[in-house]
Amino acid sequence: MKRRVSPWQAVIRLGEQLLETDSLALQRDRILEAAAEMLGGQAVLWLDESLFRLPGRNQTPIFPPTPPTDPMRRAIETGEFCCPPEGEARLALPLKNGSLALGVIQVERPSERPFRRAEIESLEGMAGHIALALMASHRLTVEQWRIEQLTLVRRVSAQIANVHDLAELTRRVTQLIQKTFNYYYVAVFTAEAGRDLLTFRSSAGQAPRRGRRRKSPSLEVRLGEGLIGTVARSGEEAVVNDITAEPRFRFIASLPETRSEVVLPLKIEERVLGVLDVQSDRQDGFHPNDLLVLRALADNIATAVEGARLYSSLEMRARQLALAAEVSKDITSILDLDELLNKVAALIHDRLGFPYVYLFSVHPNRRQIIYEAGSGDRSPALRGYMLDLDSPEGLIPQAARSAQTLLVNDVSREPLYRPSPFPPDDTRSEIVVPLVYNNQVVGILDLQSDRLDAFTEDECFLFETLADHIASAIHNADLYRTERWRRQVADSLREVAGLLSADVSLDDVLDAVLKELQRNLPCDVAAIWLLEGEELHLAHIHGADLLEVELAMRRWPEAADFLSATLEAAEPVIRKPTDPFFPTGMALGFAADYSSIATALRVGDQPLGVLTLSHHTAGRYGHEAQAMTATFASYAAAAIQNTRMYDAAQEQAYASAALLQVAQTVADSNTLDEILASVVRITPLLVGVQGCAIYLHNGERFHPAQAYGFPDEANAVLMGRDFGPGEFRLLDAVRENGRMVVGLLAPAIPEDWLDPEQAQTAEETLYAIQTGERLLVGLPLMIKGDLYGVMLALETAEARRFRQKRIEIIVSISQQVALSLQNEHLQQEMVARERLEREIEVARQIQRTFLPDHLPEFPGWELAASWKTARQVGGDFYDVFELPGRRLGLFIADVSDKGVPAALFMALTRTLVRAVVYDTASPADALRRVNALIIPDNRQEMFVTAVYGVLSLDSGEFRYANAGHNPPLWACRDEDGIEFLRRTGAALGVIEDLPMEDRTITLRPGHCLLLYTDGLTEAFSLQDEPYGEERLTRLVESANAGSLRELLDAIEASVTGFTDPLPLADDMTMLAIRRSV
Repeated sequence: MKRRVSPWQAVIRLGEQLLETDSLALQRDRILEAAAEMLGGQAVLWLDESLFRLPGRNQTPIFPPTPPTDPMRRAIETGEFCCPPEGEARLALPLKNGSLALGVIQVERPSERPFRRAEIESLEGMAGHIALALMASHRLTVEQWRIEQLTLVRRVSAQIANVHDLAELTRRVTQLIQKTFNYYYVAVFTAEAGRDLLTFRSSAGQAPRRGRRRKSPSLEVRLGEGLIGTVARSGEEAVVNDITAEPRFRFIASLPETRSEVVLPLKIEERVLGVLDVQSDRQDGFHPNDLLVLRALADNIATAVEGARLYSSLEMRARQLALAAEVSKDITSILDLDELLNKVAALIHDRLGFPYVYLFSVHPNRRQIIYEAGSGDRSPALRGYMLDLDSPEGLIPQAARSAQTLLVNDVSREPLYRPSPFPPDDTRSEIVVPLVYNNQVVGILDLQSDRLDAFTEDECFLFETLADHIASAIHNADLYRTERWRRQVADSLREVAGLLSADVSLDDVLDAVLKELQRNLPCDVAAIWLLEGEELHLAHIHGADLLEVELAMRRWPEAADFLSATLEAAEPVIRKPTDPFFPTGMALGFAADYSSIATALRVGDQPLGVLTLSHHTAGRYGHEAQAMTATFASYAAAAIQNTRMYDAAQEQAYASAALLQVAQTVADSNTLDEILASVVRITPLLVGVQGCAIYLHNGERFHPAQAYGFPDEANAVLMGRDFGPGEFRLLDAVRENGRMVVGLLAPAIPEDWLDPEQAQTAEETLYAIQTGERLLVGLPLMIKGDLYGVMLALETAEARRFRQKRIEIIVSISQQVALSLQNEHLQQEMVARERLEREIEVARQIQRTFLPDHLPEFPGWELAASWKTARQVGGDFYDVFELPGRRLGLFIADVSDKGVPAALFMALTRTLVRAVVYDTASPADALRRVNALIIPDNRQEMFVTAVYGVLSLDSGEFRYANAGHNPPLWACRDEDGIEFLRRTGAALGVIEDLPMEDRTITLRPGHCLLLYTDGLTEAFSLQDEPYGEERLTRLVESANAGSLRELLDAIEASVTGFTDPLPLADDMTMLAIRRSV
């Protein structure tokens, strides 16, 4: 007989059975068996499987999603047992672990057997024990699962720890994670420094459904886009349990079963190296325990990726250094610069696999960057392509100025980038590396690509390493080329230095200098410009026509100004494309960017001229050309100065001898005709001109005086007659301009001698002298603006080099001829002047006869007079004459002019006054009659001011009229002081029917009357101050009671002292009368 087991023993045994298995189905069966056995009824169990499912295990559900009966649902909701109404033997109890409901158990038996209170308590105890046992069993299972997962993590980490290849590493990682943890899809993306893109590395996933082929996802993901891009940018993981509710999720057609996703950053400290992307085909497919494992894996993967990258970087650096050493070895032995740069471009293209490689040279002095070599078919055609070193745009100018590498993996986002004519046509990435030697950028290495993000930091390191070797090689090649060039320059300088002591002409010196320069520097045109006075003229040129260049200089003043400015420059001037053209570039029609260099020729501080070189292409001259042209210029200037000094000494000696011979000939000649005849004959013989002629100027016409050396047909035209205005235009031009005029003669047309083509300006004159074939040179025979004639010289094309000097000698000869003509004129004028002076002296003597030879004397009256002219004869006069009835006529006048005309007019006026005064007692009427007689014959429009008065010797009454004259001074001692007798009418000879009136004063004893002309009061001092009536008044008032003669002498002395040192400017006449009783 089987022994009965107590209910509590059955509960304990059930707990042990539940702990022995981790199968939820077996545990369900054990619980149902135990409940049926204990309570004798039918049991139903429901458990919440989500609490017992392990991560990564796909288990078939054994319980429905919710409790199957109403009592069970109420029990799980209330957390208490549920007993149905009476009549039903059914009981439902929740299985709880603390407050956590794990499930519910229901026991049902026939209604005739309702549950007793003891059975209900047993069932509650059983339910509690079951819940405890289930939870303990699940915890044990979870711990075992965790140990298993950690073991898997260690195994995965061990398998990737020693993998140094990043591609192999990511392939293993994705496959191990997917196979080990059975995820739907696993992928790894890595981030690159300096780029905002994630690169797909590897992925692994479950086999796709039949009939579908899984495609690889996008190879690149931009930071911030989608879940993967967002995690990479933020560095924070993203867990999405339901992708349909996540806007950042990006659907991929090759992964249609994805339902949830976890994206974890691969980080070292705060640096994101990449992203681990894990996807599940189940919603809520990631348990918290899954996340713990994935985080641990992500940390290990990040460490492995960092190690692989470091290893790869070190390995690449080693390869790069080896390659750089190999390339350096290949190029260091190349000493030809062009060969070197082409070799560098080929090595980078062939060995490193970069298709678009370009090398530039940098020229700081010219501020240019010049393309030298590169890869591709277009490279030869682009030789000479230039960039402006100072351009604010472009990567290459910026790198050249800053000496810093510029790495641009997306040129569309770089504001400095500008397209270039170099391939590729669609540049997407570019790296520009400066070639620096001794802190100076000597070149640029430029690589371009038609792909975005084409260059890495490691490649940047490689190119910078290569750049150092290339810069050193360029420096060595430049040193070698410079040394060879310097030896050649030294030979050329020895040639030029030899000219310092050689007995050669100036043309030979200039020719040798230009030849040596062309030998050492690239140039199409070489020229030397020499100073003549303050103007530059073209002395010698190679590579262009001298006349065309001279014409260009005159036609474009800005070219001449730019050339002249180099005279003041401290060093050779290299023309920039924005500068004005030099005359050579303008004459040859070069483009605006043509090359040219100009340096001043100096001896000490004295400028001699300018040396210029020009080339039709751009960027041909730099600092080496500056140094070389400066050295050549110093040697050339010394040679030119020595040659000039020798030529000048020879020319001066010859000129002195020629002028001495002319002077001796002039001195030996007795007449002017002999002088002129000798000069026109001796000038061609001494100077070297073909012919010489002299024309004398007589008023408006020129008279041919002497000629020699002209052809017979020209002599007939030039010497056959006198020439008036417009008949011989060269003579007219000399007369009008007062300077030398040069005319260009036609080959064989005699009539053209009278109208040669004239040089209008100083520049055209110089040009004609230097280049003209046959010249007719007209020189004025002029002294201080007085033209005496014109001297003509006929110049031929022979000995054009010394033409300027010959003309200088002819100018000196013309001055001697002018002096001879002036002497002749002065002698004639002297004879005429002596005759005129004799005549004027006679006129003065005659004029004196018009004045009273003595003054009359009357008792009780005193008279005195003074007459002083500014010239030999004058226009002032006075007269004293007796009238009937004991009356005395007093007359003083001043004619408006001076000299002989005034004296003649004065004689006429005196005659008329003497003719009318006896016919009228009225002074005013007398003056009106004189005015009426003057007016008809006054064609010279002269006039006379006068005072005429009649004095009664008995009564002292003085009746007067003042015709526009200075007011007489009436001195009334001890009474009214001094009074001036103002005008009573206008001057004589101006208007007809002259209005005039008489006035009367009475001279009492002691009264004095002074009549005077304006030469007294209008005398001016050195300070331009007039003597004036006020000074005269003070002098008369202060005079002591002496004689009238003494008073007039005092007045004259006062005026003379006032005007000293100036001479008398006007006639001065005084007439005074004083009553004593």
